[in-house]
Amino acid sequence: MITNLLCIITGILGVLTTFLIFGSYKSNRMMNLYMILLILIISLRHLTIGITYFMSDAVFKDTSYTYSNFAAVVIPLFYLYFKNLANNNKDFESKELFHFIFPIFFFVCILLVNKFLIFSLSLEILFYTIFFIYALCYTVVCYQLLKDTIWTRKIESTVIKKQNELIKKWTIFLFIAITLITLRLLVSILFKSFHNEHIKGLSYQWVSSLIWLFILLKILISPEILYGYDVLYQKINENRNNDLVLNELWNTSPNNTLNNSQHLILKEKIDKNILSYIEQIEKISFEYELFREPDMKLTDLANKLNIPKSHISYLFKYHCKISFSEYKKTIRIHDAIKHIEQDYLKNNTLDSLSKQVGFTSYNPFFTSFKEVSGVSPIEYCKNIKMELEA
Repeated sequence: MITNLLCIITGILGVLTTFLIFGSYKSNRMMNLYMILLILIISLRHLTIGITYFMSDAVFKDTSYTYSNFAAVVIPLFYLYFKNLANNNKDFESKELFHFIFPIFFFVCILLVNKFLIFSLSLEILFYTIFFIYALCYTVVCYQLLKDTIWTRKIESTVIKKQNELIKKWTIFLFIAITLITLRLLVSILFKSFHNEHIKGLSYQWVSSLIWLFILLKILISPEILYGYDVLYQKINENRNNDLVLNELWNTSPNNTLNNSQHLILKEKIDKNILSYIEQIEKISFEYELFREPDMKLTDLANKLNIPKSHISYLFKYHCKISFSEYKKTIRIHDAIKHIEQDYLKNNTLDSLSKQVGFTSYNPFFTSFKEVSGVSPIEYCKNIKMELEA
């Protein structure tokens, strides 16, 4: 009964997670259509398995066990999720349907054999052995794909390095979970065949339910996975100083010796609010809208945050390693890179991009882009394309 309750909880949580992801997956680098289908199918399967315990109808139970084999389609879904994540692709490609031929054929065979009542233990062992080999092959292919792309990808630009590290950790976590679930299936098949029992692949189901529950909880407690990497720019941890996105630009101790009486007075007022001010500045910075105004000034930032201009000016003078004008350029280039990664240049020009993020013309955009990212906009686009094709 405990296993069935665990399946029901996992199923309900999975359906909820599916709806949460669906609302923002198109702008979420971490998610695509295959992950949505993956979560939905596995969650519905867990929900069905859980409900069967409370049903007295034997026909319903046999039917649910038989149709649960349709879940075999999740194996290619895992591969296609990793493949499209590595390529940052959101578009469905018809040739990818090829991956579903075997699981659908397997499911149809199960239905036919069950309909004509020709099941035997040896036939079941053959079916599920073939299925396990199929699952194992896809696990190896997934490992090779991840190792050759996401896990070994080197990003020179510091701007997107943090995002790449997040994707790497997430895929390692997910791959380990898949491997453990596959091993659980093998143990289940061996256990039933050893005891000459009808193979349903449900022995130790609580292990798979628990692993899948951990995956769902990982998604739900990680807004950068659930909603997208942009949430990282707004997330504030208790360990506040270490969570600043542009931590390398800020210094909680004054950069220069204060030799101005007015600044000494400001210091007493501002010191206790330094971290709070910096966090507010970063939060509004990575919402980008304010910085997209070409004539945006320090006064605009102060008004938007409802912080005295003198405090903001003091902060950039004594606690920021670059000037406010340099800071504006940095934020705008962050914004430009985000647009590039979301295929803005597919239908727009670099000149259009420069104006979109707040530059008055292409030339200062070009110079600033190279200063911040280390390469020109064109070189950056080529690097991104090469990394995705690698």
